[in-house]
Amino acid sequence: MNRQFIAKHWYADVYEQFENQTYDVEFLLGVLREQCGGKPQNILETACGGGRISVPLAEAGHSVTGFDADEHMLMRCYKRMGGLPNIRCYKADAVTSDWGADFDVVVLAGNVLINIETEADYAQAQTIFIRKAAEALRQGGHLYLDFDLHTDPAPYFNSLGETTYLAGTDDMGTSGRMVSYGGVYDLVTRIFEGVKHLELMQNNGENVIVPMLWHKHIPSQAQVFGWLEEAGFELERTYRDYTDEPLAEPETEHVRATIWARKK
Repeated sequence: MNRQFIAKHWYADVYEQFENQTYDVEFLLGVLREQCGGKPQNILETACGGGRISVPLAEAGHSVTGFDADEHMLMRCYKRMGGLPNIRCYKADAVTSDWGADFDVVVLAGNVLINIETEADYAQAQTIFIRKAAEALRQGGHLYLDFDLHTDPAPYFNSLGETTYLAGTDDMGTSGRMVSYGGVYDLVTRIFEGVKHLELMQNNGENVIVPMLWHKHIPSQAQVFGWLEEAGFELERTYRDYTDEPLAEPETEHVRATIWARKK
């Protein structure tokens, strides 16, 4: 079997085993109840993955569309959405594809803003996400944006040394781990670059090593607010660490930022 298929299947399956928290989903559902008066919304979730967020939205009565570039993650979404008539998901690249139009709410959750997978300029890709979210919304529609906000990323990201941060066995019997060797953060470009690899053993005993180079752009609070304004959004509500406490301006700590913004 193709090694790339083995690696992607393993990652999607083991990632789903570990990425199973519900507090952020419950918070999103609460924001929708609070801000939308309990009315069902027509929702788009970008990079929906295995449906961890999209499926509970549909179960709560919303009409949900989700898309993702990874078909292995989408297979898990297909399984979860069985029997729900108000959800659909499909494969698409968020940077290059059209997101559709006339949605009531666009959801960019799960820290997707800092986990975009693209060969394009990372900061440019982040602005594309914000712009396409605006284009996908009806007039007066809302963006729900949930991401890690780092006021001083250097101490958090500058690290060297081997670390295993994902390990397990998938449903095909492939076992292994994701190994990181750390990375370096550039204070000027706000780019964090690192090296990692997948270290797998197939169920026939064959080893698979998949090396990876990766990079992320860590946006500042001012940058994100600026991107939102340029895309035609008006901030209506901010939340700090999944509580009703609003974000400070500016924030001085690493926090989980949630933004509820209206398309003007």
